Amino acid sequence: MNESQYLSRIASLENEIDYLHSLLDVAGIPYKREAKDIEDLSPDKNILFDSDQGARIKPLEITKQRIKFYRNLFNGRSDVYSLRSGKPNKKTGKHDYYTQCWNFWKDGLCPKKSGTKVTCGECRNQNYKELTDEIVYEHMMGNKVDASDVLGMYPLFPDETINFLVFDFDCHDEAICGDDGANQDAEWMQEVNAFRQICEDNDIPILVERSRSGKGAHIWMFFEKPILALTARRFGSALLTKGAESVNMKSFDYYDVSAKFSGGF
Repeated sequence: MNESQYLSRIASLENEIDYLHSLLDVAGIPYKREAKDIEDLSPDKNILFDSDQGARIKPLEITKQRIKFYRNLFNGRSDVYSLRSGKPNKKTGKHDYYTQCWNFWKDGLCPKKSGTKVTCGECRNQNYKELTDEIVYEHMMGNKVDASDVLGMYPLFPDETINFLVFDFDCHDEAICGDDGANQDAEWMQEVNAFRQICEDNDIPILVERSRSGKGAHIWMFFEKPILALTARRFGSALLTKGAESVNMKSFDYYDVSAKFSGGF
């Protein structure tokens, strides 16, 4: 769909939501169901769940063609990228993502070396490293034990457009879930399936990805061409509102990935 079609779909969804709410309010019928009322899809109660998940993964060679396909799908800025730190931040205990710059920590060039607080986006000496196929290859291979080869992409282009949107079903309470965002129960599976059904009902193709922790998921939505980030957010918000009517999505949070790896931009 192009941008005008997304705007039309947003308006249609918002009107439908308002109309359904008005009918339910008049009838005095609550329209939010708790997750416990939805089919329990947790591994211990789902007979279709395969406990040996690793056996389902087929070893595939990472070829130049696959890298090209990956970059065409996750199409963001190629003039800048971030990498995950192999060591946790001493103050926060989190593994942050750092913008890759040729001048990082160089005397007289990097303000951070002298203790000056300035974002990379504001630095006058910024000299970002370009995202190459080799960096993407290392990310896809994931050979480093400390995960310092994990790539952080900048999807938001200078003209405020993006090519994809991600919906995050990880736990966002760091005090409970720690650095990896692992959910403490299986309700996220119900939420993912509820949202997947919403997209299917509206003919919206998506890609579901298991999170690093194994106890969460991301749902990716790709656009045929770049659209305004504001339009994408509105579309995501409309879907979220519609989804909240069918299940209480307590661990649900959505954002376009430009916010995830903003890095001072």
